[in-house]
Amino acid sequence: MAVAGISNNLPMAEEYNAFKPVGDKELDRSDFMTLFITQMKYQDPMKPMDSYEMASQLAQFSNMEATMKMSDNMEKMLEYQTSQNNLQLLSLIGNDVQINGNKIGVNDGKVAATEFILTETAEVCSVDIYDASGHMVRNINMKATAAGTYELGWDGKDGHGEAVPDGAYSYKVNALNAVGQEIEVESRTTGHVTGLDYSTGKAKLTIDNHIDASVAEVMKVM
Repeated sequence: MAVAGISNNLPMAEEYNAFKPVGDKELDRSDFMTLFITQMKYQDPMKPMDSYEMASQLAQFSNMEATMKMSDNMEKMLEYQTSQNNLQLLSLIGNDVQINGNKIGVNDGKVAATEFILTETAEVCSVDIYDASGHMVRNINMKATAAGTYELGWDGKDGHGEAVPDGAYSYKVNALNAVGQEIEVESRTTGHVTGLDYSTGKAKLTIDNHIDASVAEVMKVM
C-alpha cells in the first residue's frame, strides 16, 4: 500500500527560548543603589565587605550621580540656548539675506538677485536654468567670460519668451577654460525672508515664499 507524502504545509513548532531578556538595557542611579544595597544585605557576616571596597563603590556612585546631574543640566542649557536662537531668527523675517547656493526664487514675476563667481577666465560659458521638477526652462549663452563676479541676468522668461510661473528654480553654470577643463564656480542668491519652519527640529528659512534654506547657508544679512 502506498503511503502519501507528508505535506510541507504542516505548521512548525516555534523555538522555545527559556532565557527571555527582561528589564531595561541601561542601568540608572536607582538600579545601581539597589544592587549596592542587595550586595550588602546578602554578604557573608563572617566576611563582611572590605571597607576600602565599600568606600570605592560609594565613590563610584557619587561620581555617577554627579555626572548624571551634569548631563541633565547640560541638556536643559542646550534646550534654552536652542529656544533663544530660534527667537533671534525671528528677527530675520522681512529682511533680505544672501545665501550660498544656486537657488532662484520667482515671486510675483520678479526674479531674485543672483550672482556667480568664476575663479578663472572661461573660453565657453553658459547658464542652464531649471524648474523645481528638473526641466530646463532657459539657456543663457555668455560666450567667453573673464574671471570675476557676475549677476545672472535672467528676466524670468523661458526659451520661448513666455514668463515662467512663480516658484523655486535653480541654475547651473557651464564654464570651460582654454583647454576644455571645467572651471570652479561659486553661486549666491539674495532673497527676502518670508518665513521660518521648525517642524524638522532644525530651523529652515523660507525665502521669497518658495526657496527653503538652512541657517548655515546664510552668508550675509542685508
